[in-house]
Amino acid sequence: MIQFPISMMKTGALLSALVIAAPGAAQTVDLTSADGVIALSGELLSFENGVYRIETDIGELNISATSVSCAGSGCPEAVETRGDFAIAGSDTIGASLMPLLIKGYADAQGAAVDVQEVAERTFLLEAIGDGGYGETLFATVLEDKGSSTGFRALLAGAADIGMSSRRISREEVAAFRDAGLGDPLSFNQERTLAVDGLLVVVHPDNPVSQLRDSEVSAILSGVITNWDQLGGPDLPVTVYSRGSASGTHATIAQNFLEPFNARLSADAVLVAGNQDMKDAVFSDPGGIGYVGFAYQADLQPVGLISSCGVVADPSAFAAKTGEYPLQRTLYLYNTNREMSQDAQRLIAFATSAQASGLIEKSGFLSYDVSARAQQATAAAVRTAIEETASPSEVSVMREMYIDLQEYERLSSTFRFRTGSSVLDNASQRDLVRLIGYLQEQGPDIDIALVGFTDSDGTFDANRALGLSRADAVRNKVAAVSGESGVDVSQIEIKSYGELNPVACNDDFRGQRLNRRVEVWVRR
Repeated sequence: MIQFPISMMKTGALLSALVIAAPGAAQTVDLTSADGVIALSGELLSFENGVYRIETDIGELNISATSVSCAGSGCPEAVETRGDFAIAGSDTIGASLMPLLIKGYADAQGAAVDVQEVAERTFLLEAIGDGGYGETLFATVLEDKGSSTGFRALLAGAADIGMSSRRISREEVAAFRDAGLGDPLSFNQERTLAVDGLLVVVHPDNPVSQLRDSEVSAILSGVITNWDQLGGPDLPVTVYSRGSASGTHATIAQNFLEPFNARLSADAVLVAGNQDMKDAVFSDPGGIGYVGFAYQADLQPVGLISSCGVVADPSAFAAKTGEYPLQRTLYLYNTNREMSQDAQRLIAFATSAQASGLIEKSGFLSYDVSARAQQATAAAVRTAIEETASPSEVSVMREMYIDLQEYERLSSTFRFRTGSSVLDNASQRDLVRLIGYLQEQGPDIDIALVGFTDSDGTFDANRALGLSRADAVRNKVAAVSGESGVDVSQIEIKSYGELNPVACNDDFRGQRLNRRVEVWVRR
């Protein structure tokens, strides 16, 4: 395999890369794959478009340079190309989203992007001005070999931007700090890029619209084989799944199989990707599978019921708020090293409203502010009123019931760092998005910041705590609103304490989700 080792790069001005030059006279070469499966010797006839053409004892063969390394005097010589900054990390981001973002950033400057694969999963992207007929504006090297490789590249000074489909680990944070590379949890080094989510889906005519985690597990593992076992029609269940090598399958396994010591049914029908999964379930009245949000189409998403009875809304809105369990945040990271202007501007573009369309085009969810009516939540509160004995709690529930029918909720949701009054990074960026949204809406809407808490402590104390958090967010809105025209004095603060939990309160993750400040608007 022709290596493009990111550890050899130097961040800052120029980065060295290897690109294959045309060979001279034909000579013997040895081609070997990293796993040793391919081991060939022969006369190199040509090297064009990243493909070796060699004459061997078994005839003429064509071998991709991304699959093998080359040894011998006949190997093509390396020549140098240059990039201005390097990006490394998650293949989830790097496969399609990051190239689209780079092209979008270049397009905003009137440039076209030329893409060259210079090694296995390593690309040189060159932005050429004047629609591809001018001078090179910038060039970047993109390597997408996994989130961990991005953090290692940042630590080694081999990349300016790290892509990750998970949050940085505690050990990686310590490594950054020990190396004097700043705090990767800080606002200027950690950025939320997009949301990646999965939906459990069934045929649109299937009346089973909610399932417990244990029931999903029993379906996937083949314990439940007919929908009538779940109150549905007398119809055999067909499980559609991705293969075991799929990262999407791994997410499903981690949520529904491993916690129950279960395995995927041997009768499951394996499909290649989201589109095939969508087509298979839609054509099978008894089918069940899982797809990314962008592939829901006419399928029916299944609400997931937690162990404490909270139903996770299977919607893009819930994924944006962080309250849907089958979602993950996609991140960009950098160190405190100085970056080129283009690297800085690319990050700014990628995390701005300008990039939202490109993010959605890639099948992910952007953080654009969206609104949702709350009648369904109001109905649940009305049921709770009938089951609650405390007169004081019923009074607050009635107040909330009325508000839920009048106000929409925005996807902007504010949460605080553990044990502090400091907003987490995602919430700080939501502040900026919220200001922009309110500015677009104008003065003719009523705005309320509504505080919620976990269930620890007394009802009255929690309501007071929620109110103080809502007030803290209003102060932060005032601090960043500047000359936006948003009249902060007209923003009302409310609190409903521990009411309307969005997750179970029996673990740290659930409690953190419940400690939130929502934004409600009345038009």
